[in-house]
Amino acid sequence: MGRDSQFVQIGKRKLELSNLTKVLYPDDHIVKAEVIQYYLSIAPTILSHIKGRALSLIRFPDGIDGERFFQKNRPEWAPDWLEYVALGSEQKKDYIMATEEASLVWLANMACLELHQMHAKRPHHDHPDYIVYDLDPPEGYDFEELKGLAFNLKDHIESYDYQCFVKTTGGKGLHLLTPVQAKWTFDECFEAAKNIAQPFVERQKEATLNIKKDARKGRVLIDIYRNRSSQTIVAPYSLRGYPGAPVSMPLPWEELEDIGNSQAYTIKTAHERVIEYGDAWEGMGAYAVELHTKRKLGSKGKVLGTNKHYKSPEQLNEYGKKRDFTKTPEPKALFSGGDDTGFVVHRHHASHLHYDLRLEEGGVLKSWAVPKGLPSMPGIKRLAMETEDHPLEYITFEGEIPKGQYGGGNMWIYANGRYEISKKKKDGFYFTLNSPQVNGEYRMHQMKGKEWLLERVDTPQIDWLNTPAEPMMASTSNKVPVGDEYIYELKWDGIRSIIIINEGEVNIWSRNHKNLNKQFPELMAADKAFRVTNAVIDAEIVCFDKAGKPDFKTVIHRMQRTGASEIERSSKKYPAYCYVFDILYLDGRPLINEPLLRRREWLQDSLRKDTPYRMSEAVKEGKELFEATKKMQLEGIMAKDGNSRYTPGKRTTNWVKIKSRQTAEALIIGYTPGKGDREGALGALHLGQYVDGRLVYRGKVGTGFNDKMIKELFADLSKLPEIDKPVDEDPLDKAKTTWVEPRLFCEVEYTMITGNGSFREPVFLRLRPDMQD
Repeated sequence: MGRDSQFVQIGKRKLELSNLTKVLYPDDHIVKAEVIQYYLSIAPTILSHIKGRALSLIRFPDGIDGERFFQKNRPEWAPDWLEYVALGSEQKKDYIMATEEASLVWLANMACLELHQMHAKRPHHDHPDYIVYDLDPPEGYDFEELKGLAFNLKDHIESYDYQCFVKTTGGKGLHLLTPVQAKWTFDECFEAAKNIAQPFVERQKEATLNIKKDARKGRVLIDIYRNRSSQTIVAPYSLRGYPGAPVSMPLPWEELEDIGNSQAYTIKTAHERVIEYGDAWEGMGAYAVELHTKRKLGSKGKVLGTNKHYKSPEQLNEYGKKRDFTKTPEPKALFSGGDDTGFVVHRHHASHLHYDLRLEEGGVLKSWAVPKGLPSMPGIKRLAMETEDHPLEYITFEGEIPKGQYGGGNMWIYANGRYEISKKKKDGFYFTLNSPQVNGEYRMHQMKGKEWLLERVDTPQIDWLNTPAEPMMASTSNKVPVGDEYIYELKWDGIRSIIIINEGEVNIWSRNHKNLNKQFPELMAADKAFRVTNAVIDAEIVCFDKAGKPDFKTVIHRMQRTGASEIERSSKKYPAYCYVFDILYLDGRPLINEPLLRRREWLQDSLRKDTPYRMSEAVKEGKELFEATKKMQLEGIMAKDGNSRYTPGKRTTNWVKIKSRQTAEALIIGYTPGKGDREGALGALHLGQYVDGRLVYRGKVGTGFNDKMIKELFADLSKLPEIDKPVDEDPLDKAKTTWVEPRLFCEVEYTMITGNGSFREPVFLRLRPDMQD
C-alpha cells in the first residue's frame, strides 16, 4: 500500500509532502502536518536567526517515542535548490542551510523536529558571531534557582560590556548568548568565554565548569565548551523532541521571571507569542561587540573636506544640542560606528520629505537618498539615488538643520545599528540591517551612474499592510491621572478606525475589521492627505452637529448606508472627518516600540493641511481639559503616557479613558417581555461582558428607551438565534427570559459595578453597530 502524499507550492518551490497524518507526539496527538504548519508559520522569524548557518538535524521518523538520529550530511536525494556548505577540517560534511520557507517545510516533512545551529554564518563560517553559555542543570534542579543563577551570570557577563540575550532550551536549561563581531576564531571566542566564566563559578558554589557529570556534584554546568568549532545549540524557535512539543524560546529578561520551566512555550503557543509581542531577539546583531580580550580604542572616521551637501561634525554637534527632549524623547542608545559595520537611516524633512540610507565604509558613510523609504516586502523596489559620502558623525546625528541652508529641516534617526554585506554582485550587493528598529535583508542594484534600486529580500513575520491591526484599548478611571509623563486629548465620540495606506492604496477598517471604504468616500484620499508611502494609522471617524460637537448618531447613520446614491447624499449632508492620534507603521518599519511622543511627532510631520484628516491635538493641562469637556457636554478625555509603546489588541493602563459620565459597552445576551405600553415588545435587556475570555453577567437595563428604540431593538433581537443561557449566573426572571446569541453591542450609563458584578442604576444610551461582527 503506497504512502499518502500531496504536492504543495511554497514560494517558488513545488514540494511533495507525505504521511501528513502520522503522529509524531503520541501523548499530545500532534501529527506531522501540524509540525509543518508550525515551521511554516514561524518561518520569517526563525529564518532571521538561522539563515546562512550550517544545521545539524535531529530526525524522529517514527515520532518522539521511536528511534531518533542525528543528520549532518545533506542526503543525496535532497532537492538541488536546498543550500548547503561543506565544513570540517579532515573529513568535510555537506551541512544543510535553511534559507527560505521551502527549506523549513522540506525539513519538517523529513520529521526533523529539532534544528541545531552552528555559531557562525555565511560568509564567516570560521568566525562565530556570538558566544553561548549553556546552563545545564542536573535532574530535578529547581528552575527558580536556575533562573536566579541566569540573572547573576547575566550581570557578570554584562560587566564586561556585552549585551546578554536569553532563551529557554525547550528541555530543562537556559542559553545565554552575547553577540560578538565575526572577526575571531572559535578558539579565541572559547578563551574569552572561559575568561568570563572562570571567576563566576569560583564565586558561585552552585555552578561548575566541570563537564564530567560525576564531578558536578549536583551543580549547574556552565557549558562554555559549546563554543568549540564543531559544536551547536538548538536553534531559537526550534521544536524539541519531548512530550508537549516544547519550543526553544527567546524571551525578554523580564518575562523569564514569570515562567515556571524551560518548556513553558510549545508548538501551540510560540507563534502566537511572537505575533503578539514580537521576536525578543530582534536586532540582536546590532549589539555585536569586540571580544573583551581583544578590545582597543575605536578608530575615528575620515576627515572630509567642506562640502555644501553635508554639515561638518562641529555643525552637527551645534544643531543636535538644540533638540528639546521635553517635546519629543531622545533617541535610544545609538551605535556610533568606527569599524565599517555601522548604518543609519534618516527621516529627513527638508524641502521634500525623504529617507537617507547611510552605510559605513572606510571611515565615511556611503549615502543614498530613498524618497519613498525602505521597501516593506519582497518584490517592492525603491529608487535610491547615491549622494556624496557623509562624515561618520552623521551616524548618531538627530536635529534640525537651519532653514536656508542646504538640507534645512528636521532630520530624525529612523534606524541605527549594524549592517553586513551578505553577498557581492557585479552590479550591486546584498546586505542585512540589524537594529532595534529595522531588521531585514535587502538588495542594492545599480542601474546606471548614481541610480540604484533598493529591494527587500526577506519576508517579515507580520504583514502590517494587508491585515488590519487590533487597536490598543484604554483602561478607565473616574479621575484624571497626573504626572509629567502624561499628555491629554479629547475622547472623540465616533468610530474607531485603522487606516492603512499601502503603496497608494487606502483601506479604512473598523475595530471589528469591517471595511468602511464605501461608506466614507471623502476619506479615500488618505494617500494624498499624508506624506507617506506606507502607513498604519489609528484614528476616529467623526461627524459634527450644528453646534460643532461630535454626533455619534450621525456617524453611525453614515456607516450604515449601503446604496451608492444614499452614501453620496449623506456624505454631502453629514461630512465626516478623521482625527488621527497614533501611527503603528511607517514607510518600511513598525513603530509600536517607539515612545508615543515620537510616534506622534512623525504622524504630525506626515500630515498635510486642509484635508478631512486632522491631528488629534494633545495638551499638558489634563484637569483643565476635562473640566472644559464637562461644560461643553462632550464625552471625556484620554490621558496617555508619552513614553509608552503601542500594544495592539491589549487593554493597558498607559492609556486612560476619563469620561464625563460613567459608561460601558456590553453585549445584549437576552431580553424579558414587555408589560403595559411595552406589551408585545421587550421589557428589559440582559447584559454581559467578556472578562478574560469568559462571558460575565452584568445585570439588566430597562430604562433609557423611547418607543421607536424599543420597536427597533425588538425587531433586531427577534432576528437573532435563541440559545441556552450563556452565563453562569441565574437571574431571578430567567424563566421569562429569551436568551439570544451575543452579537449586538450597546452602550449604557451606570453609577458603579456592584459586588456581584452588575451595573448599578444602568441607563441604555445607544446601540454600538460599529463594534458588531
